[in-house]
Amino acid sequence: MDLSERQFLEPAAKLRTAEVVRAVERQTSVELVVAVRRRASHYVSVSLAFGALCALGGFLVMWFGETVYDVRTIPIDVALAFVLGMALVASVPALRRVLTPRALRLRGAERAAHAAFAALGIEKTSGRTGVLVYVVLFERTAVLVPDRGIPQALAAGPLASIRALVALSVERSDFEGFLTALGRLGPACGAVLPRQANDENELCDDVA
Repeated sequence: MDLSERQFLEPAAKLRTAEVVRAVERQTSVELVVAVRRRASHYVSVSLAFGALCALGGFLVMWFGETVYDVRTIPIDVALAFVLGMALVASVPALRRVLTPRALRLRGAERAAHAAFAALGIEKTSGRTGVLVYVVLFERTAVLVPDRGIPQALAAGPLASIRALVALSVERSDFEGFLTALGRLGPACGAVLPRQANDENELCDDVA
């Protein structure tokens, strides 16, 4: 993970994010939760595929190359190439990201976001107006998950547009842009679900 990505996880960044969450909730009855994760999945299948490719390449080189190899050790060498290929992908996040298809990364982010929505208890608000903004740094994207109390017109319109802005800022590792996009949830949600006098803060404002 590079420096620009780490800033999302720094204590000072988390404090600033929590301040934006509180600013949003002062404008609306929506309960906003921001969760930041290093990755949504380990993508073991990608490591396996790259390891298999290295093993195949090693076998072809030994079998068809000009150098003569001991046929008794070729299986060992092929297995070693497989293990080394897997280890390389596992230890170099940039390589793993390049090798992981974008569609697979987005699906992984979506699955992890919905799992986090349940794990964080966001559906337990009295009005079912919770909204999760789930940031995943390896995938370089963000997923917005609204609870069923959020009107469909809001979820499919303004929230979808803001999600695109939030995801773009994460893709660019632009923390300032992320905070700006996150702050747009205040007026967008407040126009449909304004804050009421009896609203209580039912979910923690800190980054999960």
